[in-house]
Amino acid sequence: MKRRTIIYVIMLFVAVTTVNAQSVTKIHENDIMNQFLTMETGAGALTPAAYYNTFHKSYQRDANVRNKLIYRTSVMAAVNEEKAPAEKIDSDYVARAKIEALNIESRSKATDITWFSEKAKINGKLEIFNRNISRIVTSGGTSEDYRTWRNIYNCIETAIKYTQDSYLDMGQRKKEFLAIYRDIIKRNNLLVQQLQVWRGGKRAQELLANKTKIQRISSTKVVAQNALRRWQTAFGTDGTATGR
Repeated sequence: MKRRTIIYVIMLFVAVTTVNAQSVTKIHENDIMNQFLTMETGAGALTPAAYYNTFHKSYQRDANVRNKLIYRTSVMAAVNEEKAPAEKIDSDYVARAKIEALNIESRSKATDITWFSEKAKINGKLEIFNRNISRIVTSGGTSEDYRTWRNIYNCIETAIKYTQDSYLDMGQRKKEFLAIYRDIIKRNNLLVQQLQVWRGGKRAQELLANKTKIQRISSTKVVAQNALRRWQTAFGTDGTATGR
């Protein structure tokens, strides 16, 4: 019974509190409202005047002029002036981003079709170049010659790798691959000429070491006649003479 009484008292207290809370009305403070209007728009009047004349006289003199509305208006005007340039910058960046996305796609190694079109041609010449480098020592070159040409070969391989990984479009990358291809051919031709020189020197050394007499296939007279005919043919190609 006692416990039930306590519950009833608590319920009654809550009900009374709820009624009082709902019956509270908003109290309008005219002085506070005027101060708020003065600060925000400059339209209010600071009251009570005696209080502001005594404690905030300097503020009271120009409070209506230093309101926030003036600053808001100036800020909005400045924002509106910057809106058009900002939108243009945004549009330019969006357009540039689209172009750069295409650039990234065309420069990606995964989508590079240039290497696939030039791969067989370059690797074929590179393999020939590698085989000729392997013949340097057997043809009469030194180990230093071999290291020099091997370094050239390694540099070309590095150039191919960096061209594949470079941030270039397909046109620029193809141009670089073709330049590497021409360089391989040029250096391979130089190496072939050098191999012939080394082989000739090696053969001469072997002949001297064995004291072998060189046997002519043709006589001196036949060699001279053949040389004369070749000279006449070559001289007659420009139209100034006719070979006989």
